[in-house]
Amino acid sequence: MARSKDRKPANPGVESTILIDHKEIIESASAYGDVAISLANNLSPYDDPKLNVIFTNGALALELYFKSQLIERIFEPAHVEITPDGEVVLAKEDHLNPTTQTNEIKILHSRLQIKDGCKTHKLAKLYGKLSQDTQNSILNAVANETSKIQTDKEILDFLKAINDFFVIKRYHFEGFLTGVESDRRHLHTLLSVLKGVKSALADV
Repeated sequence: MARSKDRKPANPGVESTILIDHKEIIESASAYGDVAISLANNLSPYDDPKLNVIFTNGALALELYFKSQLIERIFEPAHVEITPDGEVVLAKEDHLNPTTQTNEIKILHSRLQIKDGCKTHKLAKLYGKLSQDTQNSILNAVANETSKIQTDKEILDFLKAINDFFVIKRYHFEGFLTGVESDRRHLHTLLSVLKGVKSALADV
């Protein structure tokens, strides 16, 4: 079942949580991208299932790289009571009633959420949502990796060409298999874009 875009994660209540930031999203994107680059070193010249893994991982890596710059922190407190015998229990916010016997505190949980209008797999759309400075940094880094992408139009055209790779490449068996996949022409450019984007965002 597809996850609803409006699904709200459950508040962890009395459980402790780990505070993460956008750099962990970049690290995750790098892991997907590095796998794609590594697999590309040993591909069959004909039909090779690893090609679909490269395309899927590469597209997901780019999606995560872009989304790492398009997030906001959501704060959601949990209201708890510490009873006289030391037990920690949840309390409803509108029922807080401090007494000398009960300590009531607030646990300020937070999580990262993709901004409205950015919850998509469409790479060109996500790229267009980035700040101009971030776009410039990415374009400059990618241009250093490949002569095929030197302008804003060229990077957008490429992202549009692979816009749906995360969706359509996961289930390659549903399409007609041919000796040499036509989308293979995007392989080397994708690898260069992955290297460039990682370079541009690694220290952001």
